[in-house]
Amino acid sequence: MMNIKKAFIFVFLLAIAVSPVVPFAKATDGQWKTNISDAIWNYDLYRVERLAFNKTVSGPYEFNQGVFVTEQDSISFLKDDSTLRIPNVNKQITSSFWHSAQDDRFVYLVPSTDGKSWATVYEYFADSGVIKTLDTIVRKSDDLNYLTSAVDGSRVYSSILHTDAITKNIENKLVVSDYQTGYKFDDFTWALNAPIQEIVDVKDSLVLAKFQFDGGFKQLLMIDEKSRTVTPVPATWTQPDGDIVGAHFLSDGTIQYFQNYRLYTFKPGVDSVSHESGGAYLNWFVDAEDAIQFVGDRMAYIDSENTLYVTNLQGASSFGKALNGKFNLEKDAIYYESLDGYIGYTFSTKTWEVQSFLVTDTYEDTMVGTDGSGNIWYKNLKTGKIVNVGFGSNPVLAGREDAYWKGTDGKIYHAEFSPLLDVGDADVQAVKAFGKPTVYIISGNKMWKVADEVTYFTWFDSWKDVVSVSQQTLKVYTDSHTDMGNALFAPGTRVKAVSDPRVYVVGSGGSLHWIVSETVADSIYGPSWNKGIIEVSSVKLWDYSNGTQINSNKDIKTI
Repeated sequence: MMNIKKAFIFVFLLAIAVSPVVPFAKATDGQWKTNISDAIWNYDLYRVERLAFNKTVSGPYEFNQGVFVTEQDSISFLKDDSTLRIPNVNKQITSSFWHSAQDDRFVYLVPSTDGKSWATVYEYFADSGVIKTLDTIVRKSDDLNYLTSAVDGSRVYSSILHTDAITKNIENKLVVSDYQTGYKFDDFTWALNAPIQEIVDVKDSLVLAKFQFDGGFKQLLMIDEKSRTVTPVPATWTQPDGDIVGAHFLSDGTIQYFQNYRLYTFKPGVDSVSHESGGAYLNWFVDAEDAIQFVGDRMAYIDSENTLYVTNLQGASSFGKALNGKFNLEKDAIYYESLDGYIGYTFSTKTWEVQSFLVTDTYEDTMVGTDGSGNIWYKNLKTGKIVNVGFGSNPVLAGREDAYWKGTDGKIYHAEFSPLLDVGDADVQAVKAFGKPTVYIISGNKMWKVADEVTYFTWFDSWKDVVSVSQQTLKVYTDSHTDMGNALFAPGTRVKAVSDPRVYVVGSGGSLHWIVSETVADSIYGPSWNKGIIEVSSVKLWDYSNGTQINSNKDIKTI
């Protein structure tokens, strides 16, 4: 992520980026193309490919369910098995502070070189892979440089450095346009003699901007488009050796920001002064973007001792130490490594859950993350199935069945997960009495006897998964659970009769689903689809009911 200590430098870099000598390409020139891989590995439940990006690639990054990487002057969106490369995209796209200023939408800019405009504003919709043009920032004859932009609803606000036609002073102006109504306003406030103006957020026509004045002094200002007034946020005048970071609006209009590492709040129209939030401090040993995360009205941050805090409209809560300062704030949960291991807390249910790895991203009922050894893990919460897919860092999800991460070799890796991970039961336990060989499977209020080793190993990977209990405890289980007879093969198991070429997959209810062709089998399991199939006598298959046919990998999710 972008170093916040260089937060004021990017506006000058963009001024260079819009120079006429830079080649120009429209965002709409790009097309989704099938990923190019230089290596592929196929496994039963997933496939891994090493994508053919060079080692200068950065990422992968995730925002608003969209995944992308950056490479020199371009970004590449990643979705399913495809890549969409967009040249000349402003590198602000990697900044979480940039995203928070864009109404938490995946908005980015492509600089123009036609002399008539500064840049075109686009929005990327991760669910469909569609890119929409929002606005073109017009370039006037007295304009010098484009600085920053922010989006609120259908309006695009931009800060531009220009020369005053009368005084010839170099000043800042704010312009706004509405891409739905066509409304445009060239300058809705007085000009200020400040070399840098960064729009950090917009809410209901109120622009929150950070100015840097001559000598390096900074200040937060509120600029009201409707009343055309400029009002300083109280006590935010900051000396050159200090800074203001993470400034943003909450949904009730409150402004929250860190000034010189201290957390403050100010509610326009209610407060007369800014309020320090209980002596909260931001970690000054790392870049601010590594110490702060935003999701809606929640903000998570660490202090200098890596104590983790989460704030919302009601205040702040401490979550103890986050080891190594690593944490991940999601819409309804916070994940981090505590002194007691990897844990997660769900805000809506107020519940804690122990995890086997540090969760770095979630998507619906799936999650990915890393452990202390650099292993990349994927977990399906529907069935409880978990797989180790490689080594590296920063794994992110682009849907339930696609994960991306950076390998230890600096390359970008993509894992595509089998729909078979959706098949099975997340709550299954194996038990036996001490000194007795018979193993039972328990799920819910039902209990099955395991008749043979082959059946057992379709459910579990090791005999270590069996819990040994006393004979009295086992009797409690048998008395309180419904006896379902002998256990069938676990859901997702591929099986065939010795005398029949047809291959079946076992469904969740113990039904057999015929995989109708080798092509379909290959689409589900990959080239090694014929490995690991259990062969039994035709009589053994009489224990199973007949299920629907498998005509595509989507059918697997329904069995």
